[in-house]
Amino acid sequence: MRKCVFLPLRHFFSVVLICSLFLLTSCGKKNDSPRIYLDDEFYWSLTGANSVPEDAEKLKFEHLDNMGYKNLMDLVGIDGKYVWLKAEFELIPELKNDDLSMVIPYLHYADVLYLNGKYIDDYGVMGETPDDPINQEAGYVAHLFDFPELYLNQEGKNTILIKVQCLGHATITDGVFVGLRQDCWRTSDNMTFWRCRFYMFFEGMLILCASFFLMLYFLYKPLASLRRFAFLNILTAIFFSIFFITELPWAGFHGGVPFIWYVKIAKCTCFFAIEFVFSMFICSFIEKKMKAYEIAIQYLSFLISAACSMLAPSYLWLVKKTLILIPISIVGFLYSIVCAAIAAKKAEPKIREKAKVVLYAVSFLLVIMSIDVIIKGAFRNIKMPFISIFGLTGVILIIFVYFCVDYSQMSGRLDYLNQGLEEEIKSQTKRLLNAKESLEHDREMSLKDMRMAAIVQNKFFHAPEISLKNWDFAVRYEPLSLVSGDLFNFYHDGENLNGVSLFDASGHGVAASLVTMLAENIIQQTYNEALGTEESVAAILKRINYRFIESKGEIENYLTGILLSTKENDDGTCTVTMTNAGHPYPLFYSVDEGCVEEMLPTADMPYTGPVGLSGFGVDYSDMSFTMKKGDILFLYTDGITEMPNKEKLDFGIDPIKQIIEKNKDCSAEEIAKRLMERLSDFIKDTPRTDDVSVIILKRV
Repeated sequence: MRKCVFLPLRHFFSVVLICSLFLLTSCGKKNDSPRIYLDDEFYWSLTGANSVPEDAEKLKFEHLDNMGYKNLMDLVGIDGKYVWLKAEFELIPELKNDDLSMVIPYLHYADVLYLNGKYIDDYGVMGETPDDPINQEAGYVAHLFDFPELYLNQEGKNTILIKVQCLGHATITDGVFVGLRQDCWRTSDNMTFWRCRFYMFFEGMLILCASFFLMLYFLYKPLASLRRFAFLNILTAIFFSIFFITELPWAGFHGGVPFIWYVKIAKCTCFFAIEFVFSMFICSFIEKKMKAYEIAIQYLSFLISAACSMLAPSYLWLVKKTLILIPISIVGFLYSIVCAAIAAKKAEPKIREKAKVVLYAVSFLLVIMSIDVIIKGAFRNIKMPFISIFGLTGVILIIFVYFCVDYSQMSGRLDYLNQGLEEEIKSQTKRLLNAKESLEHDREMSLKDMRMAAIVQNKFFHAPEISLKNWDFAVRYEPLSLVSGDLFNFYHDGENLNGVSLFDASGHGVAASLVTMLAENIIQQTYNEALGTEESVAAILKRINYRFIESKGEIENYLTGILLSTKENDDGTCTVTMTNAGHPYPLFYSVDEGCVEEMLPTADMPYTGPVGLSGFGVDYSDMSFTMKKGDILFLYTDGITEMPNKEKLDFGIDPIKQIIEKNKDCSAEEIAKRLMERLSDFIKDTPRTDDVSVIILKRV
């Protein structure tokens, strides 16, 4: 694996270095156009912000001995002072009687040029003070000034005056010349391309790279390293735009973003953000689990530097404080490099490999930046492109190559596995098809058994098919599947109602349905044995509990339920005696009270629990009440009150109370119909979670 990863990286280093040397050493063919070079002809003098060419005639000028990077800064400092630069030349025969131009390869910060006292052009914007918000640097373009023939003295001296605002690294480089327009324009365009427009290529490449990795982040496994690498490309692209800000139509004096804010955001804050995102990327790339203090180091080093940049009052403040802010911002980055160095020695092989890629990339960046520092610092050459851009772009490309190689290897391994597993998949597919046929057969047999069980249950549990004297009743029995865990029964002698039972077995499906049939046999037999005796309903239920525990053996299912008996009175009323085995409390509508109430036990009643739990000392108690004409008793299982909707809210008992009270004069069947309609509207398309059983008894 290492050969696959690091060999391309070595090749990449070689290609980048060769391209860099080619860029730095390449030159065009020798120029034969006539030129007047002015490098040794410049003189300088301090002046004021409002100085005009007439004022320059009164100043004492000194010869400008050095034509190199930061030469004006060395003379007057970085505080934004103003100087006049003066140069004189006489036309040579080849340049007479023609429109000419003048090229200054690099001039910083901002300038305005006059020829023989006449305004020619300016670059950048000079404010009246160093803190003036309208200040804008000229950028990295070569300065091209057109000299019309009418402005030139064909005989004698021509005087050039350049007013320069020396803010920051004020510079005028060598290579200044006057020549034919076509020659100057071509030379200026060539210089401007390599120092400004050339970076647009890297801009596009970085944006494409960022888009690619954002796509990977959103479409595939969302790794933090992918997201951070995409942001690193975006921030780097924004930072590179400082090289061609003068070409942008929405920044500086073109309009849109003021120059000072563009510098704060793109040149300063974005630089610190690159360090921050790069350091966070390194930590996620080497899969380091950061502790709270480590995250704090990363964020603080960035936030302090970024806040200082955004709150800077002026460009001059930024120039003076940069050397302080850079060390602060780099703390988190250095920490991540240390983590990568440790991981390269002590981590597992895959992490060591990633850490080495990071260290190679950072080493490449440091080498290129060192070359740039030597060129710009030691040799004072600002006319060459900033090759540090190759270092930063190289880091991104190295990591990009690693990602590509890593994904390529992963794809290769997957292809190998796919080929190796193809035969196994075919074999397993055949086995699965055979198993599917067997399962389909078993499923069909199970469905037949379920349908038969459902038929048997329906024979066991159904409402009376005849009318009951003095009673109007309705039943809703809706299993969750083909079979139900709910059971009910009406105990009647012809049209005379003796009692009603409603029970709910724990669990669902076939097991619960079998338990219901066992339980129903015990409940019906025990209840019928007690008819005609004075035995209380509570005693009957207690005997049912004992018999059920004994009959079910090791079966864990239990029952909750209501058992009640009815006794007709001479005055046309009915006495109902009821006992509850851990079941939801029935609802009772009283004509006299005009409202629905839950049938809650009194404080003196003993604890009642489910039927079928051995080892628990449960007891049951009777609750008696009288039902008159118009009274309604509502029995139900918790499948209706605990039915949830898509917001996970239960149906509850309040809607049931409202429907009973609103439809108290309707038949029991009408009440049941409207209740189920209300339940369907409540749950809509939400799947049901339990069996639903409802018994409505209305006294008539």
